[in-house]
Amino acid sequence: MSRPESLRVPCLQVWLPRTWFQRSVGAILTIIIVGVAAPCQDHSLAAIESLIRQSKYDDAAAQLQQILAKQPSSARALTLLATLQTKEGNWPEAETLNRRAVATNPKSVEACVSLATLLRDEARWPEAAAQYESCRKLVPSNTKIAAELASVYERAGEYAKSLTAAMSIPAASRPTSLLPVIASDYFATNQPDKASEAVAQVLRHAGEEPSIVPALANSLIDLGMYRDAAELLRITEAHHAARADFLAAEARVQAAGGDTQQARKTFDQAVKMSPKSQSVLAAGASLAIAWKQWDKALEFLDAALSAGPPRSDLLQMVVFVELQKRDLQAAHGIAQRWYTMRPEESASALAFAVVLVEGNHWGEARPLLEKVLTTNPNDKGARLAMGVVQYNAGDLAAAKKYLNGALGGGPDDANAHYFLGLIAKQEGNPSAAVAQLERAVEIQPKNAKALGQLGQLYLQQNELPKARTALEKAIQQAPEEPQNHYELARVYNKLGLKEQSAEQIKLYEQLRPQRPQQPLGEAPPH
Repeated sequence: MSRPESLRVPCLQVWLPRTWFQRSVGAILTIIIVGVAAPCQDHSLAAIESLIRQSKYDDAAAQLQQILAKQPSSARALTLLATLQTKEGNWPEAETLNRRAVATNPKSVEACVSLATLLRDEARWPEAAAQYESCRKLVPSNTKIAAELASVYERAGEYAKSLTAAMSIPAASRPTSLLPVIASDYFATNQPDKASEAVAQVLRHAGEEPSIVPALANSLIDLGMYRDAAELLRITEAHHAARADFLAAEARVQAAGGDTQQARKTFDQAVKMSPKSQSVLAAGASLAIAWKQWDKALEFLDAALSAGPPRSDLLQMVVFVELQKRDLQAAHGIAQRWYTMRPEESASALAFAVVLVEGNHWGEARPLLEKVLTTNPNDKGARLAMGVVQYNAGDLAAAKKYLNGALGGGPDDANAHYFLGLIAKQEGNPSAAVAQLERAVEIQPKNAKALGQLGQLYLQQNELPKARTALEKAIQQAPEEPQNHYELARVYNKLGLKEQSAEQIKLYEQLRPQRPQQPLGEAPPH
């Protein structure tokens, strides 16, 4: 007797003759199949998770592809495949898979957290915070998600929001890793008494979780509280100095205190201890940038990007270093690739726009800056860049609006004051121009562009000693700039220093063919 045709269900085989009875119970059969298939798939996916933990990536990938071929909308399978991609260093594909998983099942906490975690690991703080907020709506009482949200907000500089998220967790349930975040939030929101209490808790728990000490030290350094960071590390040094993260933080403190030689020695110990730690390598890049060792910084950054996810802060540093080296082509290449990889990220758009501004591609930079300012109208970096774009487009009123909006007490204020000085100069207000340029030089004493323009204005006002000092300093910082040599020759001539004047004219003539006549940063006439 031949065997009747069968219906196959994953992990279960059900034999039913193809009769009117089968058709009449179709709905019941569907319920049975669905009810059995789901736990069977869960069992298969659990086995795949085990393969990933054992680093059997090829086997895990093959099984996941089989499941997704039959069930392409399986959010958990997509999330596991995304995890596998991160293990293999394929972060863009992992993000694509995570977003597919979230779109497939918006109520999947696992998919939501997986995407948020990827964004966090890539240091995309605003996006990570938004994603964790979405996850929190799915499970409002989940303390782990709340803790991650607090940590991400703190890294984004949203200290009040970070504190709110942290305080939403009952004190008894707060993870120890959250203590340095809470302390940082209290310091940043000017609550010193509560901050001191939080620091005391960090010290009490440092023995059980040593990583919270360098974590707090780094937060204090980022807040400019170098002495507090140094004192924290000094108190705990006897117990935790043998850790790479502790030594890296200590090197940052020493560098901030001006002890460059000791900072180098301390950091060498840290990187020798953990040569593949992305956070340690990133600290090395930051130190090299502070010391203007551009090639060394790129070496550290390349190693850091090879050691982990393509973090936005690391990519930003690469662009910055290439700009400092005046390698616009290299800066353009990395910024363009970053933006192409993550066009929705404000940081990538701003970095690309800044490179375009540096390369005088004002028209190409404008839509990128408009995009950033639409998302974050208070972004001072975008305001500064847009001010430069408007200035070079001849719209001085709009330029002043953006440049004044970019002022905020940071080092970039020097560039804003510089362009405001150029605007005042073009508007025929030399005294206002001098005031703006003097402020730029006060913030950045080695700003060659501001010194050069200031020297020219001093010369116009016949303040020859001031003009000489400013122009000599400008040439010291940027000897390749011809216009400063020409202006200094005029100053020397007026002071009766004929030989020095002739020497500067000779340098001017040598440099002039290599550089445009228009002074650096000067807008063309309209």
